[in-house]
Amino acid sequence: MIDIIPSLLVQSEQEFLKQYRGLKKSVSQIQLDIADGVFVPNATWGNPEVIKKKVDMRVELHLMVKEPLNELKKWQSVEQVVRILVHYECMDNLKDIFPTLHAYGWDISIVLNPDTPIAALDPYLPEIKGVMFMGVYPGFQGQKFISETINRVRQFKEKKTNHVVELDGGVNMETLPDIVKSGVDVICPGSAIFGNERSPEENVKRMKTIIST
Repeated sequence: MIDIIPSLLVQSEQEFLKQYRGLKKSVSQIQLDIADGVFVPNATWGNPEVIKKKVDMRVELHLMVKEPLNELKKWQSVEQVVRILVHYECMDNLKDIFPTLHAYGWDISIVLNPDTPIAALDPYLPEIKGVMFMGVYPGFQGQKFISETINRVRQFKEKKTNHVVELDGGVNMETLPDIVKSGVDVICPGSAIFGNERSPEENVKRMKTIIST
């Protein structure tokens, strides 16, 4: 069954805690979006000490930053962090940072923007555990889903590798039925979970129902 890892893109500790606590026990992992205002136009909140003290589930970090190692130094002692998602587009050669990432002991995934060819992943596949396809251009929640992303996921799944395949951006109740058909392993909804009058917990349950039907 497809796993749901909600994507939290927030501007403050207060906003983060409200969203996180609203999930209750509906999920076992969250994705924290970290943006630097350079790689993408906006900047977001992300405090390792708060995660250490107030989060009791697994966390993956989606780094929308130009200097990923500088950001990750802050997180190396945060036990909740299990996976790092680094954009292919953030630097000329991601292999330059892999030794450090492996040393930290995290699973590594590469994120592809909608206009980055899937073949760009090929040199890195032996060194990573996962791939995340963006269904929108990164930085802001609530964008319209780019439907071609479904075909991109299918094309990658045809390689029949063991990589965990995630999809982030534009995942909502309307797009989810088609997304399920792509064969994706994980979805990372944001505004569909946190941006309406229903509780985050209720929205997760609604998505689980769509996935299982």
